[in-house]
Amino acid sequence: MDLPSVPASVTTLIGSGKLPPDIAAFFTASGGLAEETGWGHVSSAVEELLAAGDVAEDVRGVLALAGAYGRLDELEDCVDPDEMDEDNDRAVELLQAAEAGGVDEDETAELWWYSDHLRASADGMREYIEEMEAYVAKHGATPRGRLEAKLGPANDLYAAGDRAAAVALFREVAETSPWDSDFSGCSDLIGVSWCRLLHDAAHTDGPEAARKTWQEARTHFRAARFPQEVHAWPLVEMLLGTGVPDIIEVIIRGWIEAAEEAGEGDVPVTEEQQRIFELALAEIEAATGTA
Repeated sequence: MDLPSVPASVTTLIGSGKLPPDIAAFFTASGGLAEETGWGHVSSAVEELLAAGDVAEDVRGVLALAGAYGRLDELEDCVDPDEMDEDNDRAVELLQAAEAGGVDEDETAELWWYSDHLRASADGMREYIEEMEAYVAKHGATPRGRLEAKLGPANDLYAAGDRAAAVALFREVAETSPWDSDFSGCSDLIGVSWCRLLHDAAHTDGPEAARKTWQEARTHFRAARFPQEVHAWPLVEMLLGTGVPDIIEVIIRGWIEAAEEAGEGDVPVTEEQQRIFELALAEIEAATGTA
């Protein structure tokens, strides 16, 4: 659930000229937040004014609503469940003050729902932390930590020329199931390992070995996209000149489809992506005889 938009009465108050000076300083003439100002600053200032009782009665409720919105806005990226609960409690107090100050429940309802959503998120996060603590106590590391403990040395071994040992570790990570409950959040590391195996096969054993590894990777990820968008362009660059324009074409098409699904505009986006795209396109055209 996303944070609701700023309540209409708060927007109206911001543009009305009735904001207390200490609060008005946080907003521009057009009603937006001033530079280097966040809703958390607004909330803190509102709480101070309300505690001091130095607020006109006709704006007290809406000002409390603005403070509640600010507290909830601050929690969007919070990862500490105790901090989430503490700030959420303060938001609840401000919502209660808003309604006591005359704000209609129709306008507070979405913020109440969002507050409940954050409360449930904090509970879920707390439960996850407890599970991870128990997991680390049993295994010595988190699931990501266990895979990183193999992937890091694998990279070092490969760079040092110990291909056999490196490939064995890459394959251990690659063959970890991204659908397993332990490693369900580690698909990026698993994908990186398949990319490394594909790179090694293409450069060491040739196109057919690369195609075999490619099919293994695609099968391993089942219906999920491989490679992930973030790995697509680096993988294409690694495969250039290795005799697998067919694989390169599939990767590029998949990346473009993912961008379109995300509602993004023209792709490639960066100059580096454009450079790789042009090299890949030339290789595909040379293989297919098109121009």
